[in-house]
Amino acid sequence: MTTTRRLSLHFNISGVGHANYAWRHPDSQTHRALDLDYYAQLAQTAERGKFDSIFIADTPALRPDPNDVLANTPFEPITLLSALAGVTSHIGLLPTVSTSYSDPYTVARQIASLDLLSGGRAGVNLVTSAGDAVARNHGRDNHIGHAERYERAHEFAAVLTRLWSSWKPHALVIDRDTGVMADRSGIETIDHRGRFFQVAGPLTVPPSPQGRPVIVQAGASSSGIDLAGAHAEAVYARSLSIGETTETRRRVRESAVRHGRAADSVKVLPGLVPYVAKTSAQARDLVRHIEDLTQVGPDAVRWLGGMIGVDLSGYAPDDRVPVELFPEPDDFNGSVTGLVQLRHLASTDAPTIGELARRVSGLAPLGMSAIVGSGAEVADTLEHWFTSGAADGFNLMMPIAPGGIETFVDEVVPVLQERGLFRAEYTAATLRSNLGLELASDGRV
Repeated sequence: MTTTRRLSLHFNISGVGHANYAWRHPDSQTHRALDLDYYAQLAQTAERGKFDSIFIADTPALRPDPNDVLANTPFEPITLLSALAGVTSHIGLLPTVSTSYSDPYTVARQIASLDLLSGGRAGVNLVTSAGDAVARNHGRDNHIGHAERYERAHEFAAVLTRLWSSWKPHALVIDRDTGVMADRSGIETIDHRGRFFQVAGPLTVPPSPQGRPVIVQAGASSSGIDLAGAHAEAVYARSLSIGETTETRRRVRESAVRHGRAADSVKVLPGLVPYVAKTSAQARDLVRHIEDLTQVGPDAVRWLGGMIGVDLSGYAPDDRVPVELFPEPDDFNGSVTGLVQLRHLASTDAPTIGELARRVSGLAPLGMSAIVGSGAEVADTLEHWFTSGAADGFNLMMPIAPGGIETFVDEVVPVLQERGLFRAEYTAATLRSNLGLELASDGRV
């Protein structure tokens, strides 16, 4: 089939893969997870597959499970993507930044620098972070409350946008004959004074060819949906079911309209973990192998306790999950989305602590779904989600590295291209243009 609408594919890069225990698989190359050449290989493979972007998830705190310390990547995302900008030429570069513990002027300058040096390929994923461990790394005993951190995130995103717009497109003149390097009338202060930030501006960095970096957001709460509608151009969403993701996309589009934007100005990109092989039998074998490698020990149980805000140190893996001890979402400083899902699983299936920990440590990260099959079968699933209106594209979380991205590019991408669902070549030079998110004259999408 052919369609004028095209999938947007984003590679959620990880040194060890997104199946928690895939690092034990003989095809894993975890020993390379601290090497730049390894990440260059992953990035170049995704670019060979014509992906829209490389995305790096991040939380600025070490995970409590020592078998999980290389999850995502151990590196600060902007630093790593700045290095990868030099070994790629088309693919977008999307680091994660915490709006709760970062300074907007510094972030605006860092991302604008990455954007300009990469020729207009940068964006930023704004998150409010979760958990007291992050707070303790930034001078606080406890994480900022839910309502306050989203209010801060709104102001943070607004300051970023204004700073990125503080230079007009043609302010940098460099006219040797007249002796004018820059037209000062095209460089404006922003003089922002808000509840959380006071920023004079302007930015030190002129705009890139894409105008300003792309803003992405991740969060499914009502506050997260409102933040997305106000500021985001793409949303990384949960994927527990096609129905849930369809509803998320509807809510995001409605939120965009409430904020005076077009419904289709925000792309919804659910996260999926594709287990792909040349045949469906081989893909199922990979799943079984990784399931066999999954371990649930004291560290995993302690990590589970941190996710639900309950001290499980006195419990055994065979004990029932103490659902009655779960905090209320409004009183929880961790991931509210994760808390709600875990409460649902514990209440519905009545698992033991060990069973729930194993499920969380299994084939896909919390809130995401695994899809298993040959290239054509996985393409069928992506096409169904896309054409049914559940997704504008996908945040693809490969279960094993580097084989996951290599197999996907070789087995799934050609099928999507043959069906007219995905580009055969890059048609634009910037991330914004490849996403179909051109800026209006007022700087809005």
